[in-house]
Amino acid sequence: ELAKERARLVLGRYGVVFRQLLARELPPFQWSQLFRALRLMELSGEVLSGHFFSGVPGPQFVSRAAFRALSEGLPEEAVYWLSASDPASLCGVDLDELKGILPHRHATTHLAFEGRDLKVVSRRKGRELEISVPPEYPRLSELLSFLKVLVSREVSPLKAVQIERINGEPAAHSPYLALLKREFGGTVDPKGVRIWKRY
Repeated sequence: ELAKERARLVLGRYGVVFRQLLARELPPFQWSQLFRALRLMELSGEVLSGHFFSGVPGPQFVSRAAFRALSEGLPEEAVYWLSASDPASLCGVDLDELKGILPHRHATTHLAFEGRDLKVVSRRKGRELEISVPPEYPRLSELLSFLKVLVSREVSPLKAVQIERINGEPAAHSPYLALLKREFGGTVDPKGVRIWKRY
């Protein structure tokens, strides 16, 4: 029963679980500790098993609520961002399909998505940005909104975000400079572009 409760916790967190996803969990929440409980929950009808995502070898288990959400389809126009070390992030999960697509799992790395497409990767607390859309992209300011959060969040805000390079080039000479100034109040200094909290 304790293993079932732990399985419910990880299903509540992820919706779908599989061996590689649980490899980074604490030992009581890893695949070897939960697999039997998940099979019993499948037999009772509490969870479903099958092949829900391609590129994931072995069995996958999904909660009924997650299965309904996936069946209805996810909003392709949604813009969202997360830390690479967030539990919902797949950075660092050992899947061949993800190698070379997602960055390493560091707390100083952030990812911004539009639907299922990764549009922005921020490394080293914003010092390096990789932006895959042009400066005139209509939703770019939304995709970069995490920069405001880094300096304005209630817990451990940064004093400023210092952007040094964008797509491998100096930020002070980037075609994205005008947008950073306009939307985020960015100021140019010798190190690049600095974004401060607006009081």
